[in-house]
Amino acid sequence: MDFLIFDKYALYIWVSYLLTFTMVAFLFISAKINHTRIATQLRIKYIRGE
Repeated sequence: MDFLIFDKYALYIWVSYLLTFTMVAFLFISAKINHTRIATQLRIKYIRGE
């Protein structure tokens, strides 16, 4: 467990990990929402025959 302490750089490293994880999660969720929205729009478009 000593490797989790990171000496005097612990705050910098853990904040960096947190920001990285947050951004990756945000991008994943954003992409999933956009994909679902566009798939729905295309489905409606092709049902109408436009």
